[in-house]
Amino acid sequence: MEEHSLFERVEKQEQVAKNFGFYWQNLSQLCQQIISECAEVQEAVDNENPVHVVEEVGDLIHATLSLSFFCGVNGYEALSKSIEKFQKRYDALVELAQDEGNANLHEQPFEVLMRYWQLAKKKTQSNV
Repeated sequence: MEEHSLFERVEKQEQVAKNFGFYWQNLSQLCQQIISECAEVQEAVDNENPVHVVEEVGDLIHATLSLSFFCGVNGYEALSKSIEKFQKRYDALVELAQDEGNANLHEQPFEVLMRYWQLAKKKTQSNV
């Protein structure tokens, strides 16, 4: 199945549910559902249950696509733009790290990774 049609399938499911009255009353409810799905992913990972991980990650993806529909955003377009933005930031991050003498960031603490990410974010925002 083509990826784009999966987005359309979720949108259709959301529209059918909304037309039936089974839908989110407000954004806060949907955000809480997404947080709940994240917790379920963590639980499945902690329990080292790969089948359950797949199921829960799928639920999380579905919930975020529900969010895009709720907000009137095309999920496919939003993801495409996010991929482009990530690539620009990642490229800037690699450049910054290498400029400081790092061939890669293996074995670096998470705080160092986030410092580079924030620097890359600032660098790419100023280039917009």
